[in-house]
Amino acid sequence: MTFKNLLAKSRRERRSGAALVELALVLPLIMLLLVGTLEVGRLVEVQQVLSNGAREGARQSSLGTLSSDQVSLVVCQYLAEAGLPDYTSTRSTVVTVEVAPAPSYSPWMTADATSASKLDGLRVTVSIPANDIKWSLLSLITTPTTQITAQAVWSSEKNQSYPTYTEPPVE
Repeated sequence: MTFKNLLAKSRRERRSGAALVELALVLPLIMLLLVGTLEVGRLVEVQQVLSNGAREGARQSSLGTLSSDQVSLVVCQYLAEAGLPDYTSTRSTVVTVEVAPAPSYSPWMTADATSASKLDGLRVTVSIPANDIKWSLLSLITTPTTQITAQAVWSSEKNQSYPTYTEPPVE
């Protein structure tokens, strides 16, 4: 082996050692960014599932055939089918159904969905603890009491009863 080859080999070995040190310094940062991106993606997914569940509950309550407890059960079943924990046993703390008179939609009152009249406002709120869906680093930016909440407002489409007999117009 010539002297020139020995120098080139020595340089390559030092360079591969430098690359290993660089990787050791940058890899934790890259992994932190990757896990953080996954965690934010999970939060966005859960928020979308909660919004869809609240919308489904509001749609079901607008028909006027289901009680608030039945609406809560529909929402909890939707959340469970979407991969979130099953909240059916604690549905009264997770799902809230409120009614407000039309046209102002004020004030909102916790009432049974079947008590709503046609065009009254129905608001379904779904709120779950962030700790139930976290994967890893979420505890660094949330507290144990942090809630993830979604809400949907719908108008009651309860059927009105129509008279069966009407007087003919007088001529």
